Amino acid sequence: MAVLATTVSAAEPTQVERVQAAIDAWLAARAPIEKVTGIAAYISFGATGPAIEAFSGKVGRDLDAGPVDQDTLYQMGSTSKSFTVAVILQLEAAGKLSIDDTLGKWLPEYPAWKDVSVRRLLNMTSGIPNYSETEWMSRAWANEPMRAFTLKELADAAYPSATNHLPVTKGYHYSNTNYILAAMIAEKASEKSFRDLVHELVIEPHGLTSTFYEASTYPESVIKRLAHGYFESEACADYQPQCKESWNLPIVGRDMREASTSWMQSAGGAISSPRDVDRWMRAVFGGKVVPPKQQQEWTELISTKTGEPIATVSADNPEGFALGLAERILGPLGAQWFYEGESLGYRTIYVWIADQDLMITVQTNSHPPEGTDKLGDAINALYEVVKK
Repeated sequence: MAVLATTVSAAEPTQVERVQAAIDAWLAARAPIEKVTGIAAYISFGATGPAIEAFSGKVGRDLDAGPVDQDTLYQMGSTSKSFTVAVILQLEAAGKLSIDDTLGKWLPEYPAWKDVSVRRLLNMTSGIPNYSETEWMSRAWANEPMRAFTLKELADAAYPSATNHLPVTKGYHYSNTNYILAAMIAEKASEKSFRDLVHELVIEPHGLTSTFYEASTYPESVIKRLAHGYFESEACADYQPQCKESWNLPIVGRDMREASTSWMQSAGGAISSPRDVDRWMRAVFGGKVVPPKQQQEWTELISTKTGEPIATVSADNPEGFALGLAERILGPLGAQWFYEGESLGYRTIYVWIADQDLMITVQTNSHPPEGTDKLGDAINALYEVVKK
C-alpha cells in the first residue's frame, strides 16, 4: 500500500504544471473567439520570492511564427498610465508642480479647461472628451498607421471649437486626453521630453530591462520581440451616434505590430513583458516609487459610478479609480487592485492580492471582438491554481 501511495503522489501534477495547463486551456478555448495566438503569464509570491512564468501558443498567425517565450513583448496599453502618474507625482515631490495645479497655470492655450486640476486629469473626473473615440482618430488608424502624432495634436482633437462639439461629462469618464494633457504639463514643468522622463524616472531606476517607451515608432530590436497584435473589434466608437458601421471597420483583422504607437503615448504607449509589469506594479504598490505623501495621493479612490471620493470599493460602489490605478470587487476574490490595459492589438492585465502578497499578470495579442474579452478568466484560473 505504501508503494501504491508513493506512485499516485508522484503522478500528481506540480503547481508549475497546473499553471501551464490553465493557460493552455484558456488559449484552446478562447483563441478561436478572441482571435489570439498566444498568452504569457507571470505569477509572483513575494517581492523577492519565487515566481512562476508560463507561456502558451505562438507570437502570430504565420505558419512559421515562433512560440511565445520569455523574450516575447506585448503593448501594455493603459496599464502604463501608471508611468504617467509616477512621473507627475515625482515632479510634485521635487517641488516642480502640484496635482492641485490647474490647466490654466500650465496650459493656458486651453482656456475651456482652465479650471481642471492635474488630480482630476489623473482620476478621470475632468469631463474632458476622449480624442481616441473620434472619427479623426479612427481615420488616422486606417489611413496613416505610421503617423507620428504630437501630444498637442492629440489634445487638440478633443478641444471644443466651432467644428468640434464633443460631449462634456460630469463625474467619472474614462478619457485618454487626460493623460496626454498630464504629459504636456510634465514636459513644461521639467523642461524635458515625456519620453526621457519615463526612462529616467520609471524604466531605469526600477530595472525594467524588458520595458520600452517611445513617443512614436519603436526600434527594430524591440519590434522583433513584439508579438503580432490583431485588431478584431467591429464595435462603434463612443462618439458614433446611431451607429450602423464602425469607423474602425477598415482596420479589423489588421496586424498592428509595426504601426506607430504615437496615438497613445502617455495614455498607454509602453511595451513590456509580464515579468517587468509585475516588477513595476510591485514597486508601485510597495511604496518604492514615490514618497509617502504622493503614495497616499496615488491610491485615493473615486467611485466610477458617482465620481465622488470613496475609501474603498463596496457593494454600492464596486469599482473605484485612483490615479492610473483601479480597484474592483472581483467576485470571490473580493476587493483587489486590478487593471486591464488594451491597445489596438494587445491586452495586459494584472491583479494585486495584497493580503497574500500575490500578483498575477497576463498578456495576449488581440483587441478582441466586442463582448468576447475573457482575459480575466485566465487570471481566475491561475488564482485557483496558486491561491494561498
